[in-house]
Amino acid sequence: MVGRTDAARSLAATLAALVLAVAAGCSTAPPAPLVSSGSSPAAPPNSAAPPAEPAAPTPTPSVVAPPVPVAEVLADELAGVSRKGIKSSGVVVVDPSTGTTLASRGDAALVPASTMKVLTSLAVVDTLGADATFTTRVVSSREGRLVLVGGGDPMLTDKQSKSATRKASLAALAETTVAALERAGTTSVRLGYDDSLFSGPAWHPSWKSSWRSYTARVSALSINGGRSGQWSVHPDPALTAAKAFAARLKAAGIKVTAVKPAEAAAGAVTLAEVVSAPLSKIVGHTLRNSDNFVAEVLAHQVALANGEKGSFAGGAAAVTAWLQAHDLWADDMVIDDGSGLSSRSRVRPSVLVGAISLALVTPRLASVPAGFPVAGVNGTLKDRFDDTSEKAGRKVVHAKTGTLLGVASLAGYVTTADGATLAFAAMANKAAGRDTAYNWLDRTATVLARCGCRTEG
Repeated sequence: MVGRTDAARSLAATLAALVLAVAAGCSTAPPAPLVSSGSSPAAPPNSAAPPAEPAAPTPTPSVVAPPVPVAEVLADELAGVSRKGIKSSGVVVVDPSTGTTLASRGDAALVPASTMKVLTSLAVVDTLGADATFTTRVVSSREGRLVLVGGGDPMLTDKQSKSATRKASLAALAETTVAALERAGTTSVRLGYDDSLFSGPAWHPSWKSSWRSYTARVSALSINGGRSGQWSVHPDPALTAAKAFAARLKAAGIKVTAVKPAEAAAGAVTLAEVVSAPLSKIVGHTLRNSDNFVAEVLAHQVALANGEKGSFAGGAAAVTAWLQAHDLWADDMVIDDGSGLSSRSRVRPSVLVGAISLALVTPRLASVPAGFPVAGVNGTLKDRFDDTSEKAGRKVVHAKTGTLLGVASLAGYVTTADGATLAFAAMANKAAGRDTAYNWLDRTATVLARCGCRTEG
């Protein structure tokens, strides 16, 4: 008990000195370290006989409240972002370095819209590898018979492109083919085209019929993303690609007598081929630009790699299997397509953020978060985070967007004010308007950007 009494007297004397110092207008030295409970504060040197006229103010102990835990701070800040006009929403924030959930406000399965592309991209990169490529070939089983074989390259172009993402073209394929025909002395051919790598419908049954005029059909053989213009598409992508290839052969002096569907014969000789850009670049394009056609082709590809049919159903099954294999599944979830165009899909925010957290700490998956749009800089986030309250999020929020009628979502990662990295997913369903949902999403991400999240109290 003696030690406790002496400690109390010493603390009382010190506090009295503090009161006198403040009353006299004196400044105090930096706070001393907190003393652990039950111990006595160390007496300053020569405490028994202090100088009558000290040359400097006596250091005083600081009574400091314990820091507020980051989770509590985030919960309060996120609660302050208005969700007026949004009937159903959820947001989950995770520290990917530890897997700790820092905030969770609603975690029911919601319509993901195009944040679905994050899950498709992770499944295909993990299954095929970031360096995987897709090959388009011209084969021949006998003289004068050619077959153009689609390999599921969603970035194949007609003209040669300067873009590293659009590496393969019909122009290059035709040039090599013509050279092979000339060496063989062949001047006339029948051209078949084979898109049998994929099966099932080219149009998803859950998609709205009103989108048919501007949403591309999915095919293993297509050019220019299945599009004929910004708001128009090819009704038959494989036939369109075959006709474009035939036109290039004709321009080089080769007569083409017919263009018809045909499966490549077993043992046919490859005359020419073009190889796509690596999957990492294709995924980057898909995520930055929210390319629905490419996402669906990639879903078909991961289905084939998993032994499923290259179809919408196969793709959905393959992505579901990948999520389940990584403990990223909940019974109330549904995967209906690979792009997020289907309003029947349901995904939990915690699953989205868990998948992103996994990607951030797994080198094999690094190309996926690397492809996210950056707020105020590029892709579908270039024109977002556009008011003063969202300024802190610009250039530090990297996230995939998602938009359908009444639905908006944002999932990715953010570098906080103190340099921490946080993964997050925010989803709004039954929103009164697009801007209402965007404001909530962007301001929610900005809260994270302003966070001091390196230490937990």
